Amino acid sequence: MSVNQEHNEMLNFLQIKDKNDLFSDVPQNVKKKGLNMNRGISEYELLEEARSYSLMNKGPGMTNFLGNGLYDRVIPTSVDSLIGRTEFLTSYTPYQAEMSQGVLQSLFEYQSLMCQLTGMDVTNSSMYDGYTALGEAVRMAYRVNEKTEILLPETIYKGKLEVIRSYIAGLHVKLLFYGVDMKTGHIDLDDVRSKVSANTSAIVCEQPNGLGIIDENVFKLQEIKKDALLIAYVDPISLGILMEPGSYGADIVVAEGQQLGIHRSFGGPLLGILSFKNDYIRRSPGRIIGESVDANGKRAFVMTLQTREQHIRREKAMSNICTNQALMAIAAASYISIVGADGIRKVATLTYQNSKKLRSSLSSAGKLSKGQLTGKPFSDVLVSLASPVEKLQDKLFDRGILGGIPLARFLSKGKAEAIPNSYFFSVTEKTREQDIEQLVRTLEVIS
Repeated sequence: MSVNQEHNEMLNFLQIKDKNDLFSDVPQNVKKKGLNMNRGISEYELLEEARSYSLMNKGPGMTNFLGNGLYDRVIPTSVDSLIGRTEFLTSYTPYQAEMSQGVLQSLFEYQSLMCQLTGMDVTNSSMYDGYTALGEAVRMAYRVNEKTEILLPETIYKGKLEVIRSYIAGLHVKLLFYGVDMKTGHIDLDDVRSKVSANTSAIVCEQPNGLGIIDENVFKLQEIKKDALLIAYVDPISLGILMEPGSYGADIVVAEGQQLGIHRSFGGPLLGILSFKNDYIRRSPGRIIGESVDANGKRAFVMTLQTREQHIRREKAMSNICTNQALMAIAAASYISIVGADGIRKVATLTYQNSKKLRSSLSSAGKLSKGQLTGKPFSDVLVSLASPVEKLQDKLFDRGILGGIPLARFLSKGKAEAIPNSYFFSVTEKTREQDIEQLVRTLEVIS
């Protein structure tokens, strides 16, 4: 059979006319029609052409106030050096433990460090990213107690919500939403209390929350959750100064680990952190590395509890995830090991101090309305400008500043309107006073 015949046979089987029909779900406006490059050019010419295209990117070198999940943090050069080693960079799933002790021990150390950071018993060896890890956490809660209602904050980002809905499709699980005080930015505990029932599988909380606020009421949820599980979605850097989730009754902890030594790289790769109580380990998704001994009685590491996983249980597995973000997990373990507990505390403290400086500077310049949230932000600072600014992001971009994402980008229209003219400006330990001054001056000109 010729190649063309095989090709046509596959198309007929799939009931499509052309291979491009396989990508029909991809919007036309994002499809690349082709590269305007000469064919048959040398490697050097190709690299120069590609470099000329890269110079069209305007983001590098601009003052950065972007965040809301992905952050521009200081990454020690030794992190890239470590994960660039071929033993890590090119390694495959460590099914053969006798050949993979280095990778297995590194992932075991990652799990141990994440347990220390979150205050939980167990951490798996990583998920794809924070959002999908949250989807897995919701499914895990359903497997644990088989209850059918999940309580979510009404300020949860639309992107997170869509991922959760995708993950629970077919489970007959109902999503309910509890209120958040749009003056303080804190959870409405009375509303949560009124919605917790015998059917509540889990309460999802965020710390900091979708408004960027450090939510003091999160610490009180354990008092009203009854038999429901508490799923905490946290900022891992914030744990340098905030209470660890295990100390306030979290059953499952989820986080996006990009801040722990991973470059933003235009949105990926990312790292999903999933930690939980030991009671739920056999209902958990993903890979777990355990410590054992070899034939000679020496310390050794293996993939353990594999009967939960797809490559063994197939359709009866706890999850259809059959891989992990091993390299990114090793990057996170390297970052934490290098900066240490004191370093994470310092990074968190500087971030929190910069958020206060930003809000104070904008307030002193008279750029803020009177309807500001009274809660304390950590990294994502939501500011309500005194007057609306049309196309704020574009105007800031033209003046060398990245930031000013409108709240409506993340929340439903109704919730975003509760804080009018509101925009996010995010800070990290890298944010300098001159960056904040530049933003204030720019806003004075364009608003």
